[in-house]
Amino acid sequence: MIREVLRFINKSDLVIEVIDAREPDLTRSKKLEEYALNREKRILIVLNKADLIPKEILEGWKRIFENEGKDAVYISATMHLGTKILRDKIKELLGGKEGTVIFVGYPKTGKSSIINALKGKHSASTSKIPMAYGYTKTIQKFKIDSKIYALDSPGIIPPDGNELEKVIRGINVEKLEDPVKAGEMLLQRILKYNPNAIKETYNIAFNSPYEFFEKLALKRGWLYKSTKEPNIEEAAKAFIRDYHKGKIIYYVPPLSMNDDKDSSV
Repeated sequence: MIREVLRFINKSDLVIEVIDAREPDLTRSKKLEEYALNREKRILIVLNKADLIPKEILEGWKRIFENEGKDAVYISATMHLGTKILRDKIKELLGGKEGTVIFVGYPKTGKSSIINALKGKHSASTSKIPMAYGYTKTIQKFKIDSKIYALDSPGIIPPDGNELEKVIRGINVEKLEDPVKAGEMLLQRILKYNPNAIKETYNIAFNSPYEFFEKLALKRGWLYKSTKEPNIEEAAKAFIRDYHKGKIIYYVPPLSMNDDKDSSV
């Protein structure tokens, strides 16, 4: 998949990287950004799920990216906030000329929602592009403005890193080797930045991540058939899915970026 993404970057005039505004640094791909810049491609970073984040935090992250020499905007695709700003920014970066853009990013960052919001009345597809030699599958371009086309490509960067980073980067929970451990790591990170996030979302009091998963399983009626004990694995998976859906409110402030280990991606 990553080879396809890189190939379509080469066919684009502008690379639009969609990241999760709750975790900007861990949901960006620095390797992908470097690849695009080395090929003299402009990069526009879109902080999605902005409805979950205070404006001053969003502005802080936007300044960080701009200080790196990248353009950035923040939007909420599901709430239809900021899509006009995004469309106008794309026009500006293309200099008013005809051009092709590609949306890339980790899973669950909201690329499809943004694409659908931008399609609107310009949803008619145009030319087909072969995906690769030996493939019969094609990819379509669609209009997002009279002169602007987007490649209707998955643009998905495979989640990588440690278990926590994979979760934050949108891995399918069924692919986790130990969802309980991954869920515990995610819960501890969320509590670091918003100590009330779990209680506000689930109305469950607990003293440890394991106890939280036990109580969540009991609350939802998830029990192991053989022992009737709480199915904590199912609870951990549900918790991670809720995170991916944006149901849990927390965010990493810009100044906290240096507290975390630099991502290798």
